Amino acid sequence: MHANSNLTSKIYTSGTYFPEQVVKSDDLFDEIGSEAQYDMPRTWMSETMGIVERRMSDADAKPSDLAVPAAKSALQKLDGVSVQDIDLVIFCGIERDQPEPATAHTIQHKLGLNARYAFDIANACFGFIDAMQIATSYVNSGIVKYALVVTGETPTKVLRAAVDVLKRGVDIKTARNIIGALSVGDAGGAVVIGPTEKDEDSGFKLFNTVSFSDQVDKCRYNQRDDGSFEGHMIMGQLAGAFVRCHRRLISKTLEQLGWPEFDWMLTHQIGQKPFDILSNLKGVEPSKMIKTLDKFGNITSATFPANFDKLMLSSSVEKGQKIGGCFAGSGIVVGQFGYVI
Repeated sequence: MHANSNLTSKIYTSGTYFPEQVVKSDDLFDEIGSEAQYDMPRTWMSETMGIVERRMSDADAKPSDLAVPAAKSALQKLDGVSVQDIDLVIFCGIERDQPEPATAHTIQHKLGLNARYAFDIANACFGFIDAMQIATSYVNSGIVKYALVVTGETPTKVLRAAVDVLKRGVDIKTARNIIGALSVGDAGGAVVIGPTEKDEDSGFKLFNTVSFSDQVDKCRYNQRDDGSFEGHMIMGQLAGAFVRCHRRLISKTLEQLGWPEFDWMLTHQIGQKPFDILSNLKGVEPSKMIKTLDKFGNITSATFPANFDKLMLSSSVEKGQKIGGCFAGSGIVVGQFGYVI
């Protein structure tokens, strides 16, 4: 576990981008013949998992195609800060445009930025949280003043591959191990992080992160030489592991923050059941959970910026309120944070 309660960085702006194409879960289950081939109702994902639809980009879309418009949205909201003062760009998506150079350089070039530091990191769905921790460290140490953290996720490439396999017909066990891939959606997200003002009590107050790498095989995929994908997403086991870890961490997180509860909670979202369980953790009020899974599905590392953006657009959010975060990624890695608006 890593915790630092002396952080002095905050999020200045956030931005998101979603492709226009909407794909319904029920239509995907019709396409794979879920009822005839796998004895699964066509409404299983929309009703049981709560994922009604997701956005899908073009088959040849690159991560930067989604990251750049999300970053532009965040940069356009900056007030009193020049984009040329951004001296760090971190791209944190699961996929990259190419092995070399770093996708962060592609994004920086497209945006017309001149940051001294530009690099990629990857840690499955948890990548955005890791990137924000790195960015706050750079800002807190004085290495940079402002940082752009950005992601572009195109996991529907894996969804398409899973649909092709399921349409051809596989045994029930194999189907159950890959059908979770149909839960994902494409999205881009970004935040600009910079220093808090003197005597300002906002920003990141704590990060708690822990990895359990013995759980490495619960969710994985590889791209074969011919461009096809192979792997699995064992949803029940993965969700169960995430929930157990968060339950163990939450009391310690609140204790270190010195908070009795959170005013709002942002979480990674892979389905309705784990979402509901997290809404009943200690210090969490179910009505203050931000939900995006029904309209966008599992948008992997873009989940945090999408949820934060939605929260900041809410008429109910107030300055000084306390935000909690419960995020996770395959591997597995689980982390929580405390943030004051």
